[in-house]
Amino acid sequence: MYARLPQRQSPLPERAAGASRRPSDPVPRLAALQRSIGNAAVTRALTGTPVQRYTEPDAERDIADTVPYDRISQNGMIAVSGRQEAYADAQLIEAASSALAASERVRIRLEAGREVVVGGRVLHRVLPVFASREAAEAAQANSEHEPLAGESAEARGTKLDSYRQSVVQPPAALGLLLQDVARLVGRGRPSDGSVNGVHQRLLALAMENQGATWAAANVPLNPLLDPVEYLKTAGRLIGVIVMEYAGSREPERVMQELLITMPNDCQAAAQRLLGTRMGELQQARAEPAVGQNHYVNLSDAPGRWNNHFGAVIMRDGDDTLTFEAAADSTSRIGEGKSLGYFALYGKHGTSQSFDEDLRRQNAAGGG
Repeated sequence: MYARLPQRQSPLPERAAGASRRPSDPVPRLAALQRSIGNAAVTRALTGTPVQRYTEPDAERDIADTVPYDRISQNGMIAVSGRQEAYADAQLIEAASSALAASERVRIRLEAGREVVVGGRVLHRVLPVFASREAAEAAQANSEHEPLAGESAEARGTKLDSYRQSVVQPPAALGLLLQDVARLVGRGRPSDGSVNGVHQRLLALAMENQGATWAAANVPLNPLLDPVEYLKTAGRLIGVIVMEYAGSREPERVMQELLITMPNDCQAAAQRLLGTRMGELQQARAEPAVGQNHYVNLSDAPGRWNNHFGAVIMRDGDDTLTFEAAADSTSRIGEGKSLGYFALYGKHGTSQSFDEDLRRQNAAGGG
């Protein structure tokens, strides 16, 4: 099972001056050990077993930690920070990549990135990459912007720069639509056909770039009720979409490492990574192996999704690390529509399992 920690907390928070010692604080001798090698390391040394820790937002972190993190596997070999960063033991990354390579259909491998310290352990950034250019093309991914196994750091950096440039500019279709709106507004009362054409284009662009919820709340339902006023509203909405576009792509703009891009569909994302046929994806496994996937049918519970898939790229005992996407039409493009995200799940049958975690998210309407 994983331990949940406060997101983006400072790696080394300071205790307030003059704060009193908590009843559970260690004796001075043990405190000195903790300062030198970290809380988690001392606990493991004393008990000989991994410890599940739930830390409150104002609690102290391990003194040796160099990055913030949100969840950590019970054995301490995998941790996730936010949605786009995962860390793992170097040997675990190598073993998982070998397991992925053992399947002819799986299209990805794993690389070990920069070194960090989490929970008193040295871990490395987990970087999914396509096994080859052919694998990326088989997954219908743009191999010019995808990380491929065996690339040099220079080549990967060039791709990352190119990818960032490709996503910061709003779609050209928005500019073309704005030109057409301005032209129609300047001609007096436009024809119903031309206004309907603008409406369909605006609705499609709003849903693609801002999500269905935003489109439903902002795009007028009946463009013919007052065509001239509708066109003025359309012009304003196009401006809003353009202004917010950069913010919606912020996760991609600030990426430090190039990640595999994902479709806005959890099933298609799993297929892109694993090359697995639909029938096999829908097998609900209690303990999916590396190269298989989690699956849960949510049709029996009210919420956002009917089901969800998550490709398993690594295991640490009972815990699984996935790289997945959310089939979430209500989210903007930067929230799961292009970048995949990492998630860490606990043992099947527990409250931290994939099934239980997704049911909570589904009920809460979160992606």
